Amino acid sequence: MTSEYETTVTGRAAMTLTGASAGLTIWLLIELLPTYVDNSHLLLLVAALVAGFFAALLAMAGPLSIGRAALGAGGLAAIAALFLEWASFRFVDIEPFLGSGFALSAWGAILWIGTPFVALRLWNRNYWVSYLDLFEFSWSVVVRYAAAWLFVGLFWAVLFLSDALLSLVSVNWIEDLIDIDPVPFLLTGAVLGLALRVVWEMRDYLSPYLVLHLLRLLLPVLLMVMVVFVLALPMSDPKTLFGGLSPAGTMMGAALGGICLISVALDKSDADAVSAVWMQWATRLLALLLPVLCGVALYGIWLRVAQYGWTPARLAALVAALVVLAYALIYALAVLRGGDWMARIRRGNLVMAGIVLALSLLWLSPLLNAEAISARSQVARYLGGATTVEQTAIWELSHDWGRPGKRQLARLQALEGDEHAALRAAIAAAGEAESRYSFEDRVVSDPGAPGAVALAGLIRSLPGEGTLAPALLRDLPPFRIEDWLTACERDRAPGCMLVQGAFAPQDAMLTGILLLPGTGADYEAMSVHIVGGRLIVGEYLRDMITGRGLRLTAEDAARVLAGDYRIAPSSRRSLWLGDLELYPEN
Repeated sequence: MTSEYETTVTGRAAMTLTGASAGLTIWLLIELLPTYVDNSHLLLLVAALVAGFFAALLAMAGPLSIGRAALGAGGLAAIAALFLEWASFRFVDIEPFLGSGFALSAWGAILWIGTPFVALRLWNRNYWVSYLDLFEFSWSVVVRYAAAWLFVGLFWAVLFLSDALLSLVSVNWIEDLIDIDPVPFLLTGAVLGLALRVVWEMRDYLSPYLVLHLLRLLLPVLLMVMVVFVLALPMSDPKTLFGGLSPAGTMMGAALGGICLISVALDKSDADAVSAVWMQWATRLLALLLPVLCGVALYGIWLRVAQYGWTPARLAALVAALVVLAYALIYALAVLRGGDWMARIRRGNLVMAGIVLALSLLWLSPLLNAEAISARSQVARYLGGATTVEQTAIWELSHDWGRPGKRQLARLQALEGDEHAALRAAIAAAGEAESRYSFEDRVVSDPGAPGAVALAGLIRSLPGEGTLAPALLRDLPPFRIEDWLTACERDRAPGCMLVQGAFAPQDAMLTGILLLPGTGADYEAMSVHIVGGRLIVGEYLRDMITGRGLRLTAEDAARVLAGDYRIAPSSRRSLWLGDLELYPEN
């Protein structure tokens, strides 16, 4: 009969060996396999299979034996890797495919959501869709991995400190050991495996409930923020709310945080959920506010798509917004129906987990080919006259959207007639350019482009009464023009201003300070240089005392427009607004 001590030692040794095997395999994958395998698609398949297998295996081992965990991890990792490989064939080269991060996010979601279901299926097939067990297992994985990686970090800190100490007496064997190529990978994997096992053994003392109860404290804080946001929503500037994907991303992030905190508050059963009446009402109110936040975010994304067409980023944002909105509606409807609203939310979480898993698989399949959808959208917009050559995604079609992009680019290249001559020239320039910047310099940043013309007309040039010449902006990339247009089009006096002056008389560059309306009531200040008739962007100015980003009031900006400033030295020449000093290089 095996003693408890023998079981502990055997379990720790097995997990240490498993972790070391993971580290050695990853080292072989990174250092040796590319030397012998030239096919990048094959390398991706092997990498996804290995990484997915060990990530799931180490998560399942403990609750399951290593053998059973390996069986489940192998099947899950194979499915995720095959779908990732399937999606990669949209591209000739792997780099642009992985560069966006969307495919890797879908692959990670398959592993993350699938691991608890597979583990519970192997543990007890009668309870593999039990919300109580899925909730407990998922959070235990989070805590085990967090604690184990923390221990790995401490291990390396102690190892480096020990090496530094021994080197004082000319003993360098730790450094010599670490310099052997696979050793850092072996040590990291072995220590991670051992730590995961120890954390599992100590699960009665280091349980997820400590983390869950701490997270519950954040629910009232987020609720107050959302209440203020919703109350201020009718008085907000639409250009700030719908000026790009970033505001929508912020709102979705807040909504996702609310969804997480509600799930944490409800825990795995009514007996474990928040018991205080005021916390239950706070949870209900947060659930009712979520659809408002998600609806505004979804509307902002749709406006962006209607204005500029589809891109993979906008399609990913829309899918994410729809998922978050589905969660929000499930939560809000469960609260409005009353009765056993907590149980309905838990059942909704289970359904949504399946939906997110299905969407992740769908994203990697031809049924939801983001690159193909985006390429068709951008070409259709050009053919329909909605965009000019400068506004058409020529670079993306040529370099970023794989085979679907090149197929649609061929359609544009085949267009004949003088009216498409500029388009054919832009396509040729995209093929010849070594970087996106050089392409934009030749084609997209044309000073006659509508965005540059519109932006130049919105920036006052001081001192004087005029605006900027569009030719000054010909080096600005489209994202910069777009961001500054959003700021300058905000209905806020006195608007955007560029103060030019000899801030550095010894420097041949003409230096200036650009004032831009911020998202709130304040103004941001940025240094710029004008060299050879082109505007070069510097840095956002910082407060010389605190080091934080400098914020000016609308009154400060009005003083600049009225000429109530001077350019004078302290230890250098600065822009002075009374006692406030602005220096372009701080």
